[in-house]
Amino acid sequence: YCCRITVGKTVTSPLSLFKVVYCRRKVHCYTPKPCYRKKQFPKSRGCDMANKENELACAANLPAKLHNSSTHLLNSSDSGSSQTEDSSSKNSAFFSEISREHETMTQVLFSRNLRLNVALTFWRRRSTSELVAYLVRIQDLGVVVDCLPVLTNSLQKEEPYISVGCCVDLLPVVKSLLESKYEEYVIVGLNWLQAVIKRWWSELSEHTEEAEDRNIHILKQQLSGLWEQVNHLTLVPGYTGNIAKVIQFQLCLIM
Repeated sequence: YCCRITVGKTVTSPLSLFKVVYCRRKVHCYTPKPCYRKKQFPKSRGCDMANKENELACAANLPAKLHNSSTHLLNSSDSGSSQTEDSSSKNSAFFSEISREHETMTQVLFSRNLRLNVALTFWRRRSTSELVAYLVRIQDLGVVVDCLPVLTNSLQKEEPYISVGCCVDLLPVVKSLLESKYEEYVIVGLNWLQAVIKRWWSELSEHTEEAEDRNIHILKQQLSGLWEQVNHLTLVPGYTGNIAKVIQFQLCLIM
């Protein structure tokens, strides 16, 4: 079905229930507005020329600057690497030296531990004479300093298994302790010496030409030979000097 429709009228069609309305639209015409241009002033050529010359000068100097900066970076990296190598070599030498000292100390402590175990075996068997003979034979002042306080304690308790002969054999080693530069060694030797004098004071203080026990006479001579050394120790301040003064007084009574 086709029919012509007049503008502005509505037509009802039997095939459609909707109204079709056609309205006229208002048409707007576009008219271009006048365009105004700003007045252009002539640019100064002096600044442009100066900027252009600066750009050219910078462009000319750019490769040289880049070369100098790269050279500086290379030199700084080389100096840093050389300093790192020097420090690493010094550290490696230092640690290697410490390692050698550790190995030496480990060997010393290992050997001392073995010797102390041997001395402990003699002491557990109450073989004081064998223990003293072992200490005299090894000539290790560190082991002597570790073992001597036990013998000093036994002398103070007047235990019977420590004889005068053992003290006579051990006295030269104790004399080496008194000559040591370590004060701890000197104190251990003085404590043992004082315990020996106290243990056999009655026999040592007898002014007889010949003692009944020959070892007492030998011990007395050995103690008389220590007088000058003990006298020198009296000048040491503290506990060492005080105990040296007591022993010096006792030696004067014995002599």
